[in-house]
Amino acid sequence: MLIPELGVHQTSERYFFTPSSLAKELFYYPTRIGHYFCSSRYSFNHRSEIALQGDHNQNIMLFFVHDGAMELTLNGTPAIAGAGQIVLFDCREPYSYAASDGLEFTWLLFNGLNVRAFYQKILQARGRKAFSPAAPAEIAQMLDSLRSACAEDARMSEARCSQLIHRLLCLLLLDETTESTTGGDRIAQAIRYMNRHLFEPIGVQDAAAAVSLSPSHFSRQFKARTGYSPYEYIVLRRIDKAKYMLSSTELSVKEIAYATGYNSEENFIHSFRKNVGVAPGIFRKYPV
Repeated sequence: MLIPELGVHQTSERYFFTPSSLAKELFYYPTRIGHYFCSSRYSFNHRSEIALQGDHNQNIMLFFVHDGAMELTLNGTPAIAGAGQIVLFDCREPYSYAASDGLEFTWLLFNGLNVRAFYQKILQARGRKAFSPAAPAEIAQMLDSLRSACAEDARMSEARCSQLIHRLLCLLLLDETTESTTGGDRIAQAIRYMNRHLFEPIGVQDAAAAVSLSPSHFSRQFKARTGYSPYEYIVLRRIDKAKYMLSSTELSVKEIAYATGYNSEENFIHSFRKNVGVAPGIFRKYPV
């Protein structure tokens, strides 16, 4: 394949994907994807001739480094990415990157739906734009599936492409590692403990102690794994139970408050209204 970029070996691949109007409105979609083998002569930035063409700089860029390393400056911040790491940045911001000899990486330009909200959440969770993901093998496999789909004459459906990109973003946001890992086991154990004691006076410290972790470390691991804090998990599960009881029993709001772990009717009503948007009495009349 002819790729007229300095420092890109001609065994590299690059493909294009033109989204439909439906995809632009409802889906996540790739616009370009490539698998590059590069020498130290390869570099790119937001002012490069290619970057200034069409909608290139309106997308989100993702790199997965297979081998070697690259140096980057992303919106003024320097970074280095090595084998097994992800780089994620918004192409509307200033960027530049350069290869070391022997660099092999897959890159994906993509857009769609609420992609920038997802991007911002990932940056908040990771704290930087170059990081080691929790599931590198699965990420590499999904990128390979997208690349293969763009390479084939009969391309993958846009719905399937959207599903792959959404799964990819979820993996970057949440540490959805398998439960065979020690951390995964502890979080799974903590969830079971919290479910057993959900309607008792349980707090984050109790759940952390049950799996022999400090409250701060436990909270970080729990949020990385599930997407919400331990406290939020307890509250939302209690609200789920309260909804069931409001819609299927004749217990008073006060009785339901104490049955679901609240220490007063007032605290329950406040929590229910905050999380559901209506008071318990209104929900009982209109359980939607």
